[in-house]
Formats: sequence, structure tokens, C-alpha cells
Amino acid sequence: MKIAYTLLILISFFFISAKATEAETLTASELKKAVNFINELQNKILMAGSQVSDVDTLFSHYTEDFVYIHEVYGGTYTRKHLYNNYVKFLKAGNYQRKNDRYKVTAVIVGHNAVSVERQEIFEGEIVKHLSVFEFKGHKVSKIIEYWK
Repeated sequence: MKIAYTLLILISFFFISAKATEAETLTASELKKAVNFINELQNKILMAGSQVSDVDTLFSHYTEDFVYIHEVYGGTYTRKHLYNNYVKFLKAGNYQRKNDRYKVTAVIVGHNAVSVERQEIFEGEIVKHLSVFEFKGHKVSKIIEYWK
């Protein structure tokens, strides 16, 4: 009986610990670092010579229920749909950049979310993009884009 009780306590502790890790809140500094890292990974995929393993690396930092929302460009994309698009465009040779597409220029950190201003040079002009990254623990659960 005592062994069963001890085992029950250990199993309960394991599940409580697992839930605590999933719900972990990152500090402002950790969120900023995470957004900059994701930005680097996104840029890497768009470069000449990128590989499917680069897409895999990016998506390893997204939750299983990750969604990408960009109303101007089609609405809501599931993790699987977005992954398949990245791979399709990569294999078609569409990603041939020689310089990073995005540069993070400003961030506002909230609770498990970061509002990000990114800029890119498009047809000789600086274009600014607004994005919001939401987190569950150490992984991105949602990206919402607010640019045309």
C-alpha cells in the first residue's frame, strides 16, 4: 500500500511539473531574445543555399498548435500548411536572397507576447512591418502580421 501511495505521489508530481513547464512565463529579456532568434531563423530560410533542415529548425521553435495569421495574405494558416508552403517554395528555388529580409527595429514586450517592428528593403524603399509573436513557454504559438 505504501509503495502504491508513493508511486501515486511521484506520478502526480511528474504531471504537475510537466504542466508548470508548459505554462512557464518568459522574462522580457528572454522574449526579446526568442523573437530575435526566430527572426534570424526566418531570414536564414529565405537565403540562397537554405535547406529543408533550416525549415525544420525554425518549426522546432513553434508549438504543435501554432498558427500564422495574416489577413491581407489569406487569413489563418496552420503549422502544417505553413511548413508545407516553406518547403514547396524552397524546393522551387524561390528563396535566393543574399541579404536578410527582416531587421528587428523595435519591440514591445507584454505577457507571453511581443509586438515587433521589422523593416525590409523592398524595391529600394524601407518598408516597416508590424508583427505580434505569442508564446507558450519557450515556443511561439502564434504570429499575427499587420502589414500589406
